[in-house]
Amino acid sequence: MVRIYKSRWHEAYEKIKQDSLEGNCIVFVASDVDALCACKILQTLLKGDFIPHKIVPVSSYSDLKEANTELVQTDDELRTIIMINCGGMVDTTLFIDPPVNVTMYIIDSHRPLNLDNMFSSTQVAVFDDNEDEAHMKELSEAYENVTYDSSDDEDEGSSEEESEDEENEKDDDETDDGGERSRLESDRPRQRRRLNEDESNSAKAKRTKAKNSRLKIAQYYSSGMYYSQSVAGIVYTLANQLDRTTNDLLWFAITGVTSQFITEHIDSPIYLDQLRTFMDDVARFNLPQDSSSQTIDTAIKFEDEYRFMLYRHWSLYDSMFHSGYVASKLGVWKEFGKKRLNNMFAKMGFSLYQCQQVFTHMDMDLKKILRSKIDSVAPLYGLTDICFPSFSRSYGWRGQTSASDAVYSLSALLETSPEVAHRLGETVEWNNGEQWGTDPEEADKETTSGEPETPRPKKAKNRWWLQNFYTAYDALDSTFLPLSIEGMQRGLGLCMKLQRVIVQQGTAMIEKKSVKTLRTFRLAIIKDGPDISLFTHPLTLSKLALFLVDAYREYGKRNLPFVIGTLNEEQGSYLVVGVTGAPTFGDVANKMTIAHSHFGAAFQDAVKRTKAHVKHDSFETSVMEIRQDDLENFIENLHLGA
Repeated sequence: MVRIYKSRWHEAYEKIKQDSLEGNCIVFVASDVDALCACKILQTLLKGDFIPHKIVPVSSYSDLKEANTELVQTDDELRTIIMINCGGMVDTTLFIDPPVNVTMYIIDSHRPLNLDNMFSSTQVAVFDDNEDEAHMKELSEAYENVTYDSSDDEDEGSSEEESEDEENEKDDDETDDGGERSRLESDRPRQRRRLNEDESNSAKAKRTKAKNSRLKIAQYYSSGMYYSQSVAGIVYTLANQLDRTTNDLLWFAITGVTSQFITEHIDSPIYLDQLRTFMDDVARFNLPQDSSSQTIDTAIKFEDEYRFMLYRHWSLYDSMFHSGYVASKLGVWKEFGKKRLNNMFAKMGFSLYQCQQVFTHMDMDLKKILRSKIDSVAPLYGLTDICFPSFSRSYGWRGQTSASDAVYSLSALLETSPEVAHRLGETVEWNNGEQWGTDPEEADKETTSGEPETPRPKKAKNRWWLQNFYTAYDALDSTFLPLSIEGMQRGLGLCMKLQRVIVQQGTAMIEKKSVKTLRTFRLAIIKDGPDISLFTHPLTLSKLALFLVDAYREYGKRNLPFVIGTLNEEQGSYLVVGVTGAPTFGDVANKMTIAHSHFGAAFQDAVKRTKAHVKHDSFETSVMEIRQDDLENFIENLHLGA
């Protein structure tokens, strides 16, 4: 039961359901949009079957270790552990030590999967999407060969010792038997040579087979990190197998898949293939509604989405100017690029005044012809693939949200610390409605400049992401629509402010030529600046890196991966992230050759060579925290070893 094929996912759920009769369930959820959406779908299924469960957000392997001590080992009634988007790439038993009567289920889109989870432990079961069945069969055989070879070596050692003991005993017991014994002894060397030759050939073949198997496994792990099917898509498929799908669950699955596409974790063919699986359900759940109906229309519909962000909630000008696609294609960090954008609006027949209005306040006639105008004018400016297929959802008179809008909003809610939100001008509430910046114990503290320091609640720096998770969780919940819309709107506002800072930082780095082009990747290190604290979250730093990748792909001589780091003076370390951009917009490199996939292994190799002090606790292999003094040596070794 360690590897669960797609056709048997529902059987695994039935076992979870059966085990719930004896005890309860813990669901560990990674702090990302795809995992959040998968969690919402799974919890709906668990609630429907009255399965007692506890949702536990986790952001790192340290969180898993802590949960193992505080939750797993202390719960005598625990029978099931489900891990969403975490634990798939490592031997999970190193972090979670489940009691003998507990089964762990791993639903993870990170690849490559750890083979110990799939072929060794009988307590760990992995949801496998049958991505490459022939290859996984070869790996299974290789894993068995290596495992049995190790045990055979031990057996052979003990057998040789036993043979020697038996031979000695035989020599002691035997008596001198004249010529008959001499004849037998003369035949023994010939027989022994044949036996030794056969054993030698057999052992040599066994060693060769084991060596090839080890090589195959090593190639599997070193081929690079990539992403498989969205975990929200996996859990939605499970709901489909159980005949439990609804329009809400469908929207969660669409949002999860869209998050993978926007963050360039999957390419266009995979994205389109997953979208096709949703088309029939969109048509089935969203029949035309009677105009006299008093219920709020929450229909999902298929429509093309623009490659500029949040235009329904932002101004058209800001939406295009701050999108990676338009900004990099037009080169908006140059005066010429800004003029091209203004000329594009003029050629469309849109005044700059109208384009700088919030989209909802824009002239209705212009909004009606926007699509046709963009289709006719955009190709003249090199914007040939400005749209991609997606879905949107209506919330009645409250407006409409696309799947991309939802991803941007939820992502901003997850990644924005209270300190960053406060800096962006947002009012942040901490525990029990307490506002960020009102801790009385901190209110009288002063900085060396004599100005009051920004107060903060205790432990906020370490645990703020936990409250962010539940804030995003509530924003995704359509059960309480007003609260959900309010949360989404707050996330959209944060996203706009963050994106402004990302584009400002990116364009400043390009203008100042602070990006270095090395042999195998580009490098940028942020050591100072007024916005440096905003880039201390891996997701925000990755967005900046992807913006720079897009820009240099269009205007640089080579399309290279990107390594970017930002200084955290308080911690005395650098947060370093490695990313790769797509060869073209909407695509990613092949999973076996994708450059950023190798950053995880490259980072580890550089650490070993330099003996740098690092913290590599993230579920993403290409994210690392490096001590300030070790950065230069680390980058040098990363460059030489890449």
